[in-house]
Amino acid sequence: MSKRGAALFLLAGIAQGATVDTALFHNLEPRNIGPAIMGGRIADIEGVPGNPAIVYVATGAGGLWKTVNAGTTWTPIFDNEPVISIGALALDPHNSDVVWVGTGEASARNSISFGDGIYKSLDGGKTWRNLGLHDTRNISRIVINPLNTDMVYATALGHNSGPNEERGVFMTTDGGEHWKKALYIDEHHGGADMDINPANPNIVFATMWRFERRPWKFVSGDDAGGLFRSSDGGVTWKKITEGLPKTFGRMGVKVAAGNPKVVYV
Repeated sequence: MSKRGAALFLLAGIAQGATVDTALFHNLEPRNIGPAIMGGRIADIEGVPGNPAIVYVATGAGGLWKTVNAGTTWTPIFDNEPVISIGALALDPHNSDVVWVGTGEASARNSISFGDGIYKSLDGGKTWRNLGLHDTRNISRIVINPLNTDMVYATALGHNSGPNEERGVFMTTDGGEHWKKALYIDEHHGGADMDINPANPNIVFATMWRFERRPWKFVSGDDAGGLFRSSDGGVTWKKITEGLPKTFGRMGVKVAAGNPKVVYV
């Protein structure tokens, strides 16, 4: 017998003859060691200014997650609500314990789940309250006025597979207690994206998109949607066409933080 074979035989004999005191396992409880918990694709991420250890992650089919140790561990904080699909997330710029969540993924895939409106937490995600917009189903963006955080905008795509009227841009001036439709084209066009001028929050931009996802077809874009601008805080809107294509699909919009006169679409 080779030295290697003898060594293996000796190790096997030791393993077979070893005994373990079961009292060592008395205080141990079963725990899940895998596979990894999957939250689905990420829909939105928000960090807390001044405290990079706190981050919120919204997922398309796995609820809302929070870390307080810079991503070392994550805790699901939306699991007690009736929906787990999230499309938008926003934090109050002056009070990071105030968290807004728009439910319903807004990617317009054929596999998305819909939500039941907009939620608000006043304690960093420990408890939640549904503030309406139930039939919007898919909320794509939430924007908070930095000078008046009771004024909040929400863009809603609406139903994924057919027309409905609860879509477009909605706004509240009392922290979500009441909502009104600020920008609406028709039952086929939803709000795709939105941003606000940080230097002058009366200036708001929103993009509108016609879409319909059915098993046998996908309608995306037309000449009625596009980029809209409000200079009075969302009371009135004007469509911007100069320099842009005549037919619009899904569009994103972003105001440059360093120079609010620069807008990207």
